[in-house]
Amino acid sequence: MEKKGYRQGISDWSEEKGKNIRTSGCILLFCEEGMAVVSIEFKRKSIRKGDIVLIFPDTIFVVNDISKLFRIKYIEISSGLFDEATFSLSSQFFDVIYDMPIIHTSLEHRELLEMWEKLFSWIGQCPAQKQIYMMLRNHLQNFFIGLESIILSESIKNHKQPIGSARQLSNQFYWLLLQHCYSQHGVKFYAEKLCITPYYLSKITDKTMNASPKELINRQIIMEMKRLLTTTDISIKELAARFHFDTMSYMARFFRRYTGLTPNEFRKQ
Repeated sequence: MEKKGYRQGISDWSEEKGKNIRTSGCILLFCEEGMAVVSIEFKRKSIRKGDIVLIFPDTIFVVNDISKLFRIKYIEISSGLFDEATFSLSSQFFDVIYDMPIIHTSLEHRELLEMWEKLFSWIGQCPAQKQIYMMLRNHLQNFFIGLESIILSESIKNHKQPIGSARQLSNQFYWLLLQHCYSQHGVKFYAEKLCITPYYLSKITDKTMNASPKELINRQIIMEMKRLLTTTDISIKELAARFHFDTMSYMARFFRRYTGLTPNEFRKQ
């Protein structure tokens, strides 16, 4: 992350395909052309031209497929800048946005967004270095406040209720999973962290994600293993140790069960 507290650019996601996009702050995505199929919290969703997407630190976001000529703009904001820009937003906004991370925009909104993006880029190039951070913070704050007003008004119009306790626990489970999936593979650990029983955790994930906690744990482990195999030169022995598998052969069987390949075969492919 740059010293200014953000980085921005344009991508076709060709290098991100099959990977879990992660951030320690927040990523704003603006789809300019084409379509992509992604998994957000293990649910398949489509991103089309004009859509806005928000990715948070505890968001499990995987790029599954992209169309030809796909292009997306991104602005990744540091956690500090994000906190300063969103401190005034309501908890109801975050409840809704976690449940609805892809926002479809109208033509009018797209034109306004284009103006906002141009001003954002201008601020980043401003020669008054001392004032850049303050201007960016205020510009981002205006964006989030405007987004909040649109989303909450739509939520009220469509009679959508604020997120319930089940979804809140589910979000907490995802956050714990991102932190501990390397060393903790059992459901009991996460249930105890949430101060609930494994049975209740299974009821929650079945309701919100249509999957058991163990399935979600294993999926996250596989995604992290794939990421390491494709982005680092970690050895298979080190991989097994990092994920606390007793033996390399057991890890290989686990990996094959979900991918159809051994870790070595996956890396070569």
